[in-house]
This record gives sequence, C-alpha cells and structure tokens, in this order.
Amino acid sequence: MADWAQRCIDQNGMVVMPHAPNPQCERVADVVLDLVHAIEIMSFNPSAVQLPPHAVADWYRFQNMGYHLPLTGGSDKMAASSRLGGLRTYTQLDDLELTYENWMAATKAGNTFVTVGPLVEMHVDGNAPGSKIKLSETGGTLTVSWRVESVNVPIDAVEVVVGGRTISDDRFDEVMAASGSREISIDVSTWVAVRVRGRVSVAANDDIAAHTSAVQIFVGDKPIYRQEDAVEMLRQIEGAIAYVDTIAARPDADRYRKMRLTLESAYNRMHQRMHNEGVFHEHSAVHNHGYEH
Repeated sequence: MADWAQRCIDQNGMVVMPHAPNPQCERVADVVLDLVHAIEIMSFNPSAVQLPPHAVADWYRFQNMGYHLPLTGGSDKMAASSRLGGLRTYTQLDDLELTYENWMAATKAGNTFVTVGPLVEMHVDGNAPGSKIKLSETGGTLTVSWRVESVNVPIDAVEVVVGGRTISDDRFDEVMAASGSREISIDVSTWVAVRVRGRVSVAANDDIAAHTSAVQIFVGDKPIYRQEDAVEMLRQIEGAIAYVDTIAARPDADRYRKMRLTLESAYNRMHQRMHNEGVFHEHSAVHNHGYEH
C-alpha cells in the first residue's frame, strides 16, 4: 500500500486510507511516513449504520499525534442490502468550481465532515475544520460554535471534542436542528472537532451520526503529542513487523524486503520522535537498542 500511495502522490492524486480501522497491518506505518491525505470511516451498513466508534477512536489516536488527516466516509457496499452513500463525505468548496481536482484539494485542506444523515458545521474562533490556530506559550480561550440540521435522523446530542475527550455535551429531545457554542480553555497543543449523536437505528440511542474533521491548535512551539498514543502506534508497527516476519504469506524476496523497509522506516521515525520528546520506553526483543536484527 505504501508503494501505491507514493505512486498516487507522485501523480498529484489524493491518498485516502480506506476501511477504518481494519486491517491494521500497514495503516500506522503509512500515516507515520506521511503517505496518507485523509482517513475513511466506513459503515458496515445495514447491520451497523452509525459511524463505528472503534474507527472514530482510531482516528482520534492519529489526531493526538498531530497528523493532519481529514475525515471521509465510505459505504462498503458488498451486497444489494447495503445502501450506497449510507455514510457520506461532505467537503466545503467555498467559491471553487466543482471539479475533481478542486474537490481533492479541498478535501486535503480538511474542511470536511462525515455523516449518516445530519449536516454539521463547526468553527473555532471563526476557523473551519482543517485550520491551524497558533496561541502564545500561555495558551488562551477560544469559542467553538456549531450548527446541526437533519431530515430523518433525530439529534440526541452535540459534543465538542478536544484532544479526544468530550468537554461539552448538549442534549436534545429528538430535534431536527440545533446550534450552540462553548468556550474552551487551551494550555497545551491539541485539536477540536464536533461529534453528533442521533437515533440512527431503532434499537439504540446516541449512535454517532456525524463527525467533523479537526481544527488544530498549537500553544507556543509545542507540537500536538500524546505519549499513550505514541506508544500504541509504535506497538502496532511492531506487531505488523512480527506478523510479516512470522505468519504472513511470504512474497518474493524483493517484495518482502520493500515491505520490511516500509515498516522499519516508520518504526524508526516514530521511535526518534518519541526520543525527541524526551520519552523513554520499553523496547520489544526485536527492537532493543542492543539487539542485532
């Protein structure tokens, strides 16, 4: 996949990592190597028509490490019972003409949301998703404003998410339109998005019905970085290497070498970033500094 992604980038295309969050083998490595422009959240409709919480959590991990990865949506239409467009991407073009090239550029820029129904708009101090806000070293207070409208999915809640944590939860009684705002205090580099919950399925409330992409906020010169997520990403790359080295079907020698190099390059980049942040961690037997590979 890394090879395909690089070929796409070389042709000025857009690389969307599909089928989040599975399969995991190469996903983290390709993100770390900056080969991915956006992440697709997928719905296995009609059996699970909401945005899958585990896929959203996977995207939060990348956001917590500062990777600019706008959200896109996919239906995974594997049968006639699945609804094509059951989970959709909306990209704000502003004044751009609707062309494929402009759509790619706007999606890469990041003012997108994914939804199974509700339309959602968010701004942080007037900045749309995909924007970067720079604060002083002491941080500051920002205003998150949002607006949601729906036709057939009742809105149960609108949540402001900061760094993967819900800091605002406005509840509603099956309304079809709502708006609001919330002031947030920021003292570390982080990101902000809005998550909409609605009654997508008959049997459940509070399904994730829509989610915006993120606004990144930088405090001073500090990057967006969360130690727990760095460790988890490193572990996933280690797991991919172990899989390729042991139980995976072995391709020809050249293909195996390229796959191994991709994973090792991503591991080394993430490992170096952790050390640059002053973080030290336990190494697996395969990646102990004193172990010869």
